Parts: sequence; C-alpha cells; structure tokens
Amino acid sequence: MTDFKIPNPLIINEKYLTKYFEHFDFLFKKKKDLRVLLAFSGGSDSMLVLYLLLRYFKGNNRAIKIAHINHNLRNDSFKDEAFVTKVGLELGINTYIRQLNPKLKSNDESIESWARKERYKSLSEILIESYSNIILTGHHKNDQVETILKNISEKTGLFGLGGMKSISKNLIRPLLPFTKIELMRIIDKYKIPYVDDSSNEELRFKRNFIRKKVLGPWVLNDNKVVDSIAESAAYFSKYQKSLIYFINEFIQNNVSQLQNGQVLIKKKHIEKLPSLAKVMVVQVLTNSLGQFRKHDFLDIKKFLQKNITGSIYNSRFKWCLLIDRKNFYLSEKGITKKSKMIDVSLGETVEFFEYDYICKEINSAVEISENPDVEYIDYCKIKNKKLQLRVWKEGDVFRPLGMSGKQKISDFLINEKLNRFEKFNQPVLCADDQIIWLCGHRIDDRYKVSDQTIKYIRLNRAKRSIAQ
Repeated sequence: MTDFKIPNPLIINEKYLTKYFEHFDFLFKKKKDLRVLLAFSGGSDSMLVLYLLLRYFKGNNRAIKIAHINHNLRNDSFKDEAFVTKVGLELGINTYIRQLNPKLKSNDESIESWARKERYKSLSEILIESYSNIILTGHHKNDQVETILKNISEKTGLFGLGGMKSISKNLIRPLLPFTKIELMRIIDKYKIPYVDDSSNEELRFKRNFIRKKVLGPWVLNDNKVVDSIAESAAYFSKYQKSLIYFINEFIQNNVSQLQNGQVLIKKKHIEKLPSLAKVMVVQVLTNSLGQFRKHDFLDIKKFLQKNITGSIYNSRFKWCLLIDRKNFYLSEKGITKKSKMIDVSLGETVEFFEYDYICKEINSAVEISENPDVEYIDYCKIKNKKLQLRVWKEGDVFRPLGMSGKQKISDFLINEKLNRFEKFNQPVLCADDQIIWLCGHRIDDRYKVSDQTIKYIRLNRAKRSIAQ
C-alpha cells in the first residue's frame, strides 16, 4: 500500500473526542509519567487508538511508541509492516518491529494460541526496551463479546464469562466500552487509512467464525445484543470480585508462605470449603484466574478429592501441588530434580540455589550451635579433600551425627518428615564424594569435632533475600 495519505490527527472534531478522553482520564489517573507502548497492527482499531492518543497527549509524540508484531502467517504480511513503518515516520512516532517464526510453534498448540502468546511476549520485551510503562491494545466492545462467546465454547466457567479487563497489570484496553460501529464512524468520516488483515476472513479460526457466523447475524437481528452481553460480562466481573474477596480472606487466615518459597495450606481448613472454592484458592495463589479450561478445573478437583498423601499435581502453568499428611504444599516453580554441582573453596562464599554457603577455617574453640544452618567439623578430616555441593541422589548414605552405623539419605529425610518438595532438591556437602553434611539437618559423625581437634571448619549457609 503506497498511495494512501495519512491525515493530520487535528482534523478530528473536538466533539468526537470528549467521551474517549474522559475514559482515558479514568484509566490513566493513577499513572504518573505515562509512557505508552501501543500494540499496532495497522488495522482500523489500532489506527484510531493512535489518533486518539496523539490528540490526548496534545502532540507530545515522545509519550507514545508503537510496536508491530509480524506473525509471518500470511504471504502479504510484509505489506502491513510497510504500512506501519510509514505511519510511524509520517506521524513522528518511534516504531518497533518484531518478526515471529511460525515454524517454532509446537504441534500441540493452535495457531491462535501460539500467536497470542508470542505476541504478548514480544510486547513485554519491547515495553522494557522502549522505556515505556504501559501497553495499550485496540480491543473494543465487539472484541469483548467475541471473547466471551469463545470462552463459553471452551468451557472456561465463571471467569471466562467476565471477559477481558480494561486494566490488567501493565496492559490497558482503552476502547473496551465502545462498539466497533461507533469507532468506524470516526475512521470513515475522516478517511483514516488502515490495513485489512485477510486472515480475518478465514473461518477456521474460532474467533473469526464467531464474528462472521454467530455475532454478525445476531447483531442484524438485535442491534443491542453487543451492549447486552458486554453488560452481563460487567456483572459477572462483579461476582468474581465478590468471590475473590472471600477467597483472599480465607488465604489470609489459613495459608502460610514458607521461607523456601512454597505455600502451605492446612488440610483441615481447606477441606471445609466447597469444591469450586478449593480450586479458586489454588487459582488465586498461582495467579491463574481466568486461565483455566474445564479440564484444568476437573483435574484439580479430582486430585483434591482423592487426597492421596505424597501425590503431586503438575500444572501446565508451571506450578505444582503436593498432598502431604496434614497439609497441601504449593510450589510455583514446579518440581524437577536438579543435577547442579558446584566446587567449594574454603573461605569463599558460593551460591547454591536459594542459599549462600561458606566453609571457613577457625582456630578457636567452638560452641554448640542450635542453628541447623551452622555446623562445625574437624579441619584435619577434610584437609586436601575436594569439597563440592550437589543435590542428594538415590543410594546416597552417610553416618548421621550420634549414630554408629550408616543410613540412607532417603530414610533420614523420611524420618525428618520432610515433604516431597523439600526432599527433592535437598543439598549435601561432600568431601571427595563422601557426604559430610546433609545441609540444614545433620553432619556426618566421622567429621565431628572431638577433644583431639585443633583446627575447625565452620559450615554455614544463609538464605538469600527474594530481591537477589
């Protein structure tokens, strides 16, 4: 597209702008030093948002940047990119372009899902690169209704019925209260150019099918249906907030955050809740509200009902839930066995997962420490030996302090009543491959301090702060 003209944003009459600017004021009122990154396809919706922003910021183009994500799903997508580039140049807007590679899509992922995930990933990266602080999209009320109908078809439940939020963290949808028809009136009146995405005609994409075959004919029969469904979504959102209020109250009174980053939920408390509320507790704790499909909900519900001690539910959202004897444990990182091994030099601090470790020579007599993260051993017994930190593995044995015989690490951890999350990546300190310290629990009896000890090693570990 090379023969189009880009009109000056000042051509839009003030009377058309008032309701949009009042809504912008409401959305942006808590934002200081506003620096906007607009997701810019070049379509009519994103073009109108750009024009409205230019008027809203009174020509301060430095407050606005545009980002175009070329999904490379069409042979002619380069035309959209060329259009976006020209718009940015003529209107004096900094423009960021990203190319996606559809060949990297996994076989079990739909084109729509892949494109959306990669698009928002790219936008998040550009947000940082461009020193912006919010992302804006051109979603409008018709998009909202399409989303709700799509969610219903995918059995997303109550949270799917609420549709998209006007504000979601650092993402704002400023056109959500306005219909496609009223937005197009401005586009058509002032002949604001835009590109048509030919893939929007392909009915194999569920959203297109809903737009063309469901919502389109429905609007022809009832011109208020878009407003009605969007209003219902607003009511559902209020119901959601009410439920979340009580769920958060339950979490505040009955859930504990552990030092290792895990979340502890007392069985005796959560088991009193209805099934839906139990799943919602998990959703709130994992920030996955609105992401569950019916199979996610049913899987978690069944897992909690079976209540088999030691079983683990691994979510597709990269967190997992463990059932222990008296508690549920939630870990956002998931549970994978680490194979990391690191050398340790005396006097030097080393990082091993969430702890800092230091093994230090001392000459003075030592006092018995009640801190499980501080131990003392005989220097002569590890002299000239290679010290290493690693995660314990099946078959590992040591001689716990105070015992004359050896014991498997696995048995010791069971006796200590550690849950599976805690056991899984339990570190050990070794000297020439022999375990001398089950970190945070017990040293090996063969390395203990005795009356003959003349030089000592202080073993110490300290949990790093979350900021690190």
